[in-house]
Amino acid sequence: MKFTKRILATLLTLALALTLALPTMAAVDWDEFRITARYLNGTRFSSILIKQGDSFTLSVEVNVPDGIDEVTYQWSWYRDGGSRGTIEGATTSELCLSPSDSYYPEHQYMGADSTSYHCKITAYEKGSLGNDVSSQWLDAPFSVYVERTPLDKIRDITVTPFVYAFGGTVSLISMTMGLLFPVSPLIFLGLLVYGFFEGFRGLF
Repeated sequence: MKFTKRILATLLTLALALTLALPTMAAVDWDEFRITARYLNGTRFSSILIKQGDSFTLSVEVNVPDGIDEVTYQWSWYRDGGSRGTIEGATTSELCLSPSDSYYPEHQYMGADSTSYHCKITAYEKGSLGNDVSSQWLDAPFSVYVERTPLDKIRDITVTPFVYAFGGTVSLISMTMGLLFPVSPLIFLGLLVYGFFEGFRGLF
């Protein structure tokens, strides 16, 4: 009888301990894991127009639900034309950029050029043994545009259209293995007109 009572007491103790532990073992409400604000130099926007040579700061704020043990940040960049990469050491909620950085926005062609920056925010839920139970991640994208200087605009309506037309014509001829060579003057003229159109449009 005493042995049975001990077993019952032990089971009741375990049941009570499990009941008390249930709130801490509740599943994470991942709907609460969300971006609450994005900032660029203190401005609450996800895109900005800067002048060439200006430094700027990107930052993001997130709402972290209960039950999350760790949140990590990783910034990366993507430039029009296909260049992309991870920014080493950029593992906090804030990213400061200066003209000396290799991933700083740069001009490529007529108009305001855009470089995209992304912050991958990952939240980890830990188990009782310290192992990852599950994780979710958010993407915080930013678009940074570089304003054209007066010299850039002059170049856009003088030199750049010719460079663009010549480069485009050579590329098209190369891609067709020379088949378009007989009509290359027409291609060059068409690209030149387009280049001038884009250059003048960039003035306004």
